[in-house]
Amino acid sequence: MREQRNPYDDPVFVARYARSRPGPPHDLIPLLTQLSGRPRPRLVVDLGCGTGLSTVAWSGHADRVVGIDANPMMQRHALPAKGVEYRPAPATDTRVRSGTVDVVTCSQSFHWMRPRPTIREVARILRRGGVFAAIDYALPPVIDPRLDPAFTALLRWAGLPPVPDEKSAHVRNLVGSGRFRWVGECALHGADTGNARRVTDLALSIAHVAARLPEGDASRDPHFLRLKRAARRTLGTGRRRFWWSYKTVLAVK
Repeated sequence: MREQRNPYDDPVFVARYARSRPGPPHDLIPLLTQLSGRPRPRLVVDLGCGTGLSTVAWSGHADRVVGIDANPMMQRHALPAKGVEYRPAPATDTRVRSGTVDVVTCSQSFHWMRPRPTIREVARILRRGGVFAAIDYALPPVIDPRLDPAFTALLRWAGLPPVPDEKSAHVRNLVGSGRFRWVGECALHGADTGNARRVTDLALSIAHVAARLPEGDASRDPHFLRLKRAARRTLGTGRRRFWWSYKTVLAVK
């Protein structure tokens, strides 16, 4: 049996991820700032920060921002920004001083982590009253109804259910930990723009999809080619709005 590749070790995959994935929704930062009880967080930690899309969003909105990721390839592509630093470390052992963090975020990353030790580490580094947020956006974004069948078929072929079990368990795991005085969730929304190339890049930036392609080559896969044709036919050479829905799970220590 062929061993499945880890796309996150592939610089081509990581670069594609960085240019095609969305940043966090605009309302996330004021929401988490309000819940933290401080007008400006002193320290924000972004766990599983990847290429820094969700880390640099805090630049100018917090005194210090630390992006943490165990994958050196992702960190190599991390975006620079004022007040932002990156550290190579697992989410279960951040080496951040206990009780010093106002906000901890996991954007599209919490489901990759071991829940119990990660939640224990989050609770350790948060100060009393600090807030944790796990943010996950739905795929695909809403662009055009004619794109959905091809994109959904590609996700199904890759073995991805509409809501992976790991993501649906976020609230249950946080409540069950007994480490937070309040756990809740809300829906946030955002929009940006893209073209047909971004649609196909987005599809190939999904680890389950990329891992199933021999050597990452999508040129002969019928599921991918169907999406590529649909994107070209629907978007042409122009740009369209990409509408994103974010499920946001919140916990206050």
